[in-house]
Amino acid sequence: MTSTTPACGICAMIDRIKAGSFRDFIAELKSCYVILGDQQFYRGYCVLFAKLHATELYLMPADSARLLADEMRLVAEAIAAVVKPWKMNYECLGNSEPHVHWHLLPRQSTETDEMRRGPIWLRPESERKVPLEENDRRALIESIRRQLASRFPDARIPAS
Repeated sequence: MTSTTPACGICAMIDRIKAGSFRDFIAELKSCYVILGDQQFYRGYCVLFAKLHATELYLMPADSARLLADEMRLVAEAIAAVVKPWKMNYECLGNSEPHVHWHLLPRQSTETDEMRRGPIWLRPESERKVPLEENDRRALIESIRRQLASRFPDARIPAS
């Protein structure tokens, strides 16, 4: 019998992380994987993929959900130490990818940014998906890794 359920895109990305073929992998924590996001208009934007495949936070075992929340808080703190945001936004949507994952979006406030107080998703995707120059991308990942290593001594952090 064949399944009509589409494969989970986040589980596929986790498989690539485990295989060592995910370019923007930052660290593996007890409950999640941390990657650099592809929308670096918000410099330092990262995504946390829950290791446990669950479509909703409330469907996770309570201890797993609490651990994920604790790790998310410390990951946000690490990102903030690097990019010094005006505000950190947290998004857990799952409408496109039904696997618990969190978007951590550091926001910088400039008086000329009319969208600074609105949700990031109002900004056109073409503006959000700003790639970083390769050396800048590597330096940002390394800076975040150093901050994570100081907060998570048992994290799996790849060598540069």
